[in-house]
Amino acid sequence: SPLDPSRGYRIQFDVTGSHRAVISDVDILHANVLVKGLYTLADNHRFLSRFQFGGVATNRFSDVPPSLRFFAGGDQTVRGYGYETLSPRNSEDVAIGGRYLMVGSVEYQYEFTENWRVAAFVDEGNAMDDLSDPLATSVGLGIRWISPVGPLRLDVAKGLDPEFGGEWRIHFSMGPEL
Repeated sequence: SPLDPSRGYRIQFDVTGSHRAVISDVDILHANVLVKGLYTLADNHRFLSRFQFGGVATNRFSDVPPSLRFFAGGDQTVRGYGYETLSPRNSEDVAIGGRYLMVGSVEYQYEFTENWRVAAFVDEGNAMDDLSDPLATSVGLGIRWISPVGPLRLDVAKGLDPEFGGEWRIHFSMGPEL
């Protein structure tokens, strides 16, 4: 089913950039890789995994616009943290985006009745300026309803790292998992 596949994978590469010779003040190479996998065992046990890595190469990072910087946190990256709150911060403690993004997740789903699943997951990741910076971790539980327009997901997650602002959070998302 295109709305609710039972197995498969997705590999996505995005590369964008600019050069000072072509209407730009800064040279930028922005690359992002996303890999997702889904496998169903015995019709009602599903295993999902996701890994995303991105980076910005530039001659002046301070001139890279926020839309080309990396942010993490929220229902599409690291649940248990606020949307785009995982990022380097300026002197006013405002998230300004990082040079790199590294995010991973593993999730188990069990279909307990037709079109309804419970889920347990672990997410880890961060947006950072140095690849040796620590990653934020979260764990959580969720429920999935496979509606006629695709899966609807409701998750409760706990960020495990107080230094990143981890707390209990509710996340809602919809759409295909791959």
